[in-house]
Amino acid sequence: MSSTRDDLDSFHHFAVERLASGGSPASLDELFMEWSDSRSRDEVNDAIRRGLADIEAGRHQPANDAMESIRQQFGLSKG
Repeated sequence: MSSTRDDLDSFHHFAVERLASGGSPASLDELFMEWSDSRSRDEVNDAIRRGLADIEAGRHQPANDAMESIRQQFGLSKG
């Protein structure tokens, strides 16, 4: 299934559930914005969960060490 089809199915499911919940009526634009915000929030939450899992698994380094590696990689001074 294509990404566009998946998105359309996801939006349709969201809109049907949102309208069935009995809340105040929403325009198509309002429904789309709510759906889009919800997806963005889900993506951010997933990224946070992955980051926390990386920390728990020891896949991290202190920010100062990371910045020093970047400075060295690109030949930048601390200035």
